[in-house]
Amino acid sequence: MTTKISPSIYLGLVCLSACSHSHPVAAPDPDRITQVSVINALMLGRYDGVMPIPELLRQGDFGVGTLDHLDGELIVLDGKAYQARGDGVVAEVGPDRSTPFAVVTTFDPDGEFPCPGVAGLADLDAHLDMKIPQRNGFVAIRVDGRFASITVRSVRRQEPPYRPLAEVAESQSVRTHRDIAGTLVGIRCPPWVGGLNVPGYHWHFLSEDRKLGGHVLDLGALGGRVRYDVCRNWLVELDGSAGSDEADLGRDLGRELRRVESSRGVAGDSKR
Repeated sequence: MTTKISPSIYLGLVCLSACSHSHPVAAPDPDRITQVSVINALMLGRYDGVMPIPELLRQGDFGVGTLDHLDGELIVLDGKAYQARGDGVVAEVGPDRSTPFAVVTTFDPDGEFPCPGVAGLADLDAHLDMKIPQRNGFVAIRVDGRFASITVRSVRRQEPPYRPLAEVAESQSVRTHRDIAGTLVGIRCPPWVGGLNVPGYHWHFLSEDRKLGGHVLDLGALGGRVRYDVCRNWLVELDGSAGSDEADLGRDLGRELRRVESSRGVAGDSKR
């Protein structure tokens, strides 16, 4: 089913087989952002993987998400998938894993500019809002630079019966790293995606040596380079069981989502 959102953005809802993901996959549209499931499903505790990682990488080479069982933070960069585990270890993801929620695109930059030194993540977001004004569209943003500090979080693997994400986030692991080079992998969604995705910026980080990373809570940037890709098409792929369970995916979970996205959790920081 395809629903027109605007002349340049569409929403496609594709039901995947509940028991097989072997259907043919066409070459991804470089202007398309592909999303697996919806954020409200993740908020309510739907952590079982619905798309294998190899299939996800066929849909895009850049993006963010999580792994089956909510097992850490997923970072897709340069065509490879990395897992920032709850214990802080980063490893490349194997082909046997899957994702319950992810957002990826084929990164094809539409522009670039220097990244200024900023005092915090909110300052970076505000600067990007001025430089990239497409507020009603999706934008993939890559920032390569050096950071005076960066605070990241990750969550540990969950087992059924799954708790809602807001509860899991209370015991997430939070770490602050200092004077570190790496890449910010970001997706900016328009304000009207509430319940489907995260409105605004969703940032993950991967260090230059690919050993540290996670979901970004705050940072101080010393400078670097911003590249951005305006994604004019939006495709949402839903698990085939999405309409047959008892989960109320239409609930307004905006307040809980904002708390999860900004929460520093309760675990102690470790610093590098």
